[in-house]
Amino acid sequence: MNSAEAQQLKKNYFWNTLGSLMTSLSSVLLLIVVTRTLGAELGGIFSLAFAVGQQYQILGAFEMRPYQATDIKGRFRFGTYLGSRYITCLAMLLAICCYALWTYGISYEAGLAFSIAGLRFFDAAEDVFHGMFQQKGRLDIAGRALFLRSLTSTVTFTVVLIVTRNLLATCTITALFSLIALVWLNIPAARSFGSIRPSFALKPLGLLFAACLPLFLGSFLQSDLINVPRYGIAEMLSNTDQTVYAIIYMPALVINLLVGFVFKPLLTSLAEMLELRKLNEFIRLLLKCVAIIAGVSIAGELTAYLIDIPILSLLYGVNLDAYLSALLVIILGGAFNALSVILYYSLVTMRAQILVVICYLGADVFAHAVSGWLIPSYQLMGAVMTYDLSMALLCIMFLVSFFYSFKKQK
Repeated sequence: MNSAEAQQLKKNYFWNTLGSLMTSLSSVLLLIVVTRTLGAELGGIFSLAFAVGQQYQILGAFEMRPYQATDIKGRFRFGTYLGSRYITCLAMLLAICCYALWTYGISYEAGLAFSIAGLRFFDAAEDVFHGMFQQKGRLDIAGRALFLRSLTSTVTFTVVLIVTRNLLATCTITALFSLIALVWLNIPAARSFGSIRPSFALKPLGLLFAACLPLFLGSFLQSDLINVPRYGIAEMLSNTDQTVYAIIYMPALVINLLVGFVFKPLLTSLAEMLELRKLNEFIRLLLKCVAIIAGVSIAGELTAYLIDIPILSLLYGVNLDAYLSALLVIILGGAFNALSVILYYSLVTMRAQILVVICYLGADVFAHAVSGWLIPSYQLMGAVMTYDLSMALLCIMFLVSFFYSFKKQK
């Protein structure tokens, strides 16, 4: 690696980390603002709708980013990726609308759920450009755009909600500013790499959707798997319990985000290692990521035990003194989730998409099965136990799939 490449890699890491950090911090800040401005009850409604939006964001992105970033041979043109994103983002909005109407009927609550969940549309829409930048070795452009758009959305949401105290109006105005930021930050940069005219040619679109369908199904099942405790809380507990779960889940989320900081810039490198048959380097890189997860998780558990409860209670304005045990347990689940993310991307790089779907399906069925028993029996701790057990099972299945796929690579 020459000095120019090393410098570019540093820029990629810096901006990817900053953009990912801003996105994750945005989720935390929005819930803090809603909870402290409108109360824990509306905080629970917001956190559930936002989680639903994250799940349907996967439909909008169709999990093409890992495939696009590792498409080093250029099997599909960018126009095909962009054309597919028009289709999937429209499907995402329609799916959110159906969810809101099915859950709340034609009502103010349905409009609120749609507007909150719909904020995730912009993450799905811009991701296709970021996949292009990453494929070209310019993840720094993607990270910078992500950082600035997330910052714009967070500031807009915070200011408007404090001034209006109206969640529906806040989401609508935030969506407008997010759209402006998306266009301004991504379109000019994308044009510098070539044409950004979408293509709707049926054959390449069909091949692309077929290639990414297992990844989409796996990722959608993963999101459903993560949300199973939230759905159980919504059905069997209260909106305030929903808020508490969302708060104690945040430290676990931080572990997963750190994995994204470290691992996403390496996707193209992993694909190149496999292409060049550098299997030992491939394994060494994965083991380094596992070591990082272990270190971060241990540090997270110690921090949570010593200071997290008072800090979280202060930030959100909710008394969390009774939930230390639940916090420590859910951080362990976050470590399992982070490990599963690394194994997932490794399987994607080895093009073992079918195994990914099978693993997610098995864990998701297990989560739905045990949540109906654990949550009524153990309340909020039951939701946390559902998350931990399902993530542990997913890791075991991914690990078996990884050894099988790697043996085939050798």
